[in-house]
Amino acid sequence: MGTHSLSAKYNSVSGALKASLTGTDYQLPDFGASDAEMLIGRRVALVTTHGPELPEFDVPLTYLRERGAVVDVVTQDWLFDYQPEAAGMVVLAQWLAVDVCARADMRISDANVDDYDAVIIIGGAWNPIMLRSDPAVLRFIRETKSRGVLIASICHGPQVLISAGAFPSGTDATGVDDIRLDMTNAGFNVLNDPVVYDEVQSLLTSRNPETLKEFCVELGKGLLKTPSRTSK
Repeated sequence: MGTHSLSAKYNSVSGALKASLTGTDYQLPDFGASDAEMLIGRRVALVTTHGPELPEFDVPLTYLRERGAVVDVVTQDWLFDYQPEAAGMVVLAQWLAVDVCARADMRISDANVDDYDAVIIIGGAWNPIMLRSDPAVLRFIRETKSRGVLIASICHGPQVLISAGAFPSGTDATGVDDIRLDMTNAGFNVLNDPVVYDEVQSLLTSRNPETLKEFCVELGKGLLKTPSRTSK
């Protein structure tokens, strides 16, 4: 008898409780008309696994692609290897609801830091937990930092940066409320601004889904501040 059999002891989630599992219905940011050529020549890796918050996944992805950037969704190897019938599929979360998914473009072991102008680490519930315990993901982040490539992270995403241990003490950053003590203990100078850009450390961080507009706008600016590494 396996642990899955334990579910028979409890009530099924249904009705009003099930309807509440999507959590807060955040207002989608209005960016106005997009310049389809603004970020042509820029390439970005969005690193994620099961469980990122849907808006934190979709809004930056759409913002960058609508402005001409190439965005690769990069995930853990096991999502390709362990689940062959759904290879590369990433389950997206809306708080506790997991009704939608998206296909990743590549596994983390195939991603080359030198191919990218920026790397995004988003939040969610179990997404950062799995990413921060994956040696290949942490190695990729360390290599990204060592090459001076822009790293952008939102909400619980900085938990992965903590585990990577790539940023020096005093690096300016922010994150969602419940990880700020962890960030402080890891040496970050934690601010309460909607978005914090430490240009010296090439780190852009933002608080939560309510600050997605500021996050995306600053990410776009950050990509434009330096010549593309990938279009030379």
